Amino acid sequence: NATDLFYKALHVGQYGNATILDGSVTPTAGANGDIYRPLIIPAGLRVCAVEIDNADLDSNGAPTIACKVGYSPVRGSTPAANDAYFQAAGATFLNAAQRTRLAFAPLTFNQDVYLLITLTAGAATFASGRVTAIVYGINIGVQ
Repeated sequence: NATDLFYKALHVGQYGNATILDGSVTPTAGANGDIYRPLIIPAGLRVCAVEIDNADLDSNGAPTIACKVGYSPVRGSTPAANDAYFQAAGATFLNAAQRTRLAFAPLTFNQDVYLLITLTAGAATFASGRVTAIVYGINIGVQ
């Protein structure tokens, strides 16, 4: 048995506690250091999966765009920002239209946080297009 098998929070509401959030941005630039914030992850959510569904933001035949995915607090300094928690720097999924599931250990937020997509390398030939973040989680409430 898992050590917390009998202590995990169960349903928050009568219809369950699964939560799916989504938000989109349509960036107008793709320079190194640009930050895209497609959504806010609310306090009390245990994030179990993040997917990024994106257009091709670098139409060059030899694309250079790269990014990392993390979070930062909406207000104050708690929790401490980690701009590469969900995906380490150097990810190249923005250089072709696709949906990418990110791999990370589940994490519970007790404060609202922004989901951040930070460019770690600019586009060779930037092409504006939609970038959508989809967050799957369990609503366990603020601890």
